[in-house]
Amino acid sequence: MNNMTTTSNSGRFKIINGKCVIPQGVTEIADQEFCKVHELREVVIPDSVIRIGEFAFDCTGLGEVKIPSGVKVIADGAFSDCFGLTRVEFPDTLVSIGEYGFSDCPLRSVEFPASLVCIGRAAFAETDLVMVKIPASVISIGRGAFAGCSRLESILVDEKNPMYRSVADACLTRDGETLVFGCMNSVIPDGVLFIAPNAFESCTGLESVEFPNSVRIIQDAAFSCCRNLKTVRLPMSLTTIGREAFSNCENLVRPEIPAGVTTIGDKAFYVTEGNCGDELPF
Repeated sequence: MNNMTTTSNSGRFKIINGKCVIPQGVTEIADQEFCKVHELREVVIPDSVIRIGEFAFDCTGLGEVKIPSGVKVIADGAFSDCFGLTRVEFPDTLVSIGEYGFSDCPLRSVEFPASLVCIGRAAFAETDLVMVKIPASVISIGRGAFAGCSRLESILVDEKNPMYRSVADACLTRDGETLVFGCMNSVIPDGVLFIAPNAFESCTGLESVEFPNSVRIIQDAAFSCCRNLKTVRLPMSLTTIGREAFSNCENLVRPEIPAGVTTIGDKAFYVTEGNCGDELPF
């Protein structure tokens, strides 16, 4: 039987029957090295690699990936749109996951290492994660890092984390003033002043939201595309509703706007035809 052989985009690495074994000694997988090489189903990355470049494996057929010890940086879009990627194993050397690093992958679970410092903007957006545990080492979570995770049920932050904490299945800044991201089971606690952009975007398990009388600002796209959201009770403390804050919540009964609201962003309650989540609005 003949082997099916192709190469990476640069021609540097061979792919035989869907598998690529990257040689020991390689220190970086270049930007877009395997981008849109749909034939790639399996990759073996040596522990000499310290960086995986931008969109290096974007839109490939990988089903699972073990990131070896030594890798410190997974760059922007490195594994985005990997349509079969359900499992990834991170090393205890990983420091940063870039923007859109694993967005639009059917990942079901991840375990972040204690070395991780930064989770980039939309890094795990539109994935199938059910639970997220943020370790104590993480000091930066980008906008919409977990936006569109419609199956997300539980959020936990290590008690020793200096920047974030979890309350009632929601991730808050340490001071409790900003709700960074939530899930279908989140309860917005009293004391929260700001709902971050994309905090609950495409949370299809969310049917109702009750805000404490502390929330002042609901930021852009905070509840966008929550298709099953039916009722919202806005607090008297509210002053600002951001752009597309409740856009494409097609079953939402438009709530009464409190007298103190002075700013309502463009398309805050707009509903349009088409599929939510085709393009992330950030």
